[in-house]
Amino acid sequence: MSEINLDTVKHVANLARIEIQDEKAAEAFTEELDKIVDYAHLLDEVDLSSTTPMFHAVDLKNVLREDDKQAPLSQEEALSNAKSTQDGQFKVPKML
Repeated sequence: MSEINLDTVKHVANLARIEIQDEKAAEAFTEELDKIVDYAHLLDEVDLSSTTPMFHAVDLKNVLREDDKQAPLSQEEALSNAKSTQDGQFKVPKML
């Protein structure tokens, strides 16, 4: 039983901002989208009762380093690469 019809294809194309001018192309898209929906229904039939849900396909690990105390930068070091400074602060053009 076909769930995808020509009107559905035209509606999806409109939502995707795709213009389908050729009627044969619309019919081809109808067949292809119908196959995709049929495949999705096959996946619904898979027994997943013994499967643990996953939030990510790859096991993620924290790749951040441990925090360690370090001496802070002095004001001179922090401003050393600044293009322009004024009164010990970064000087930037007005943005209005």
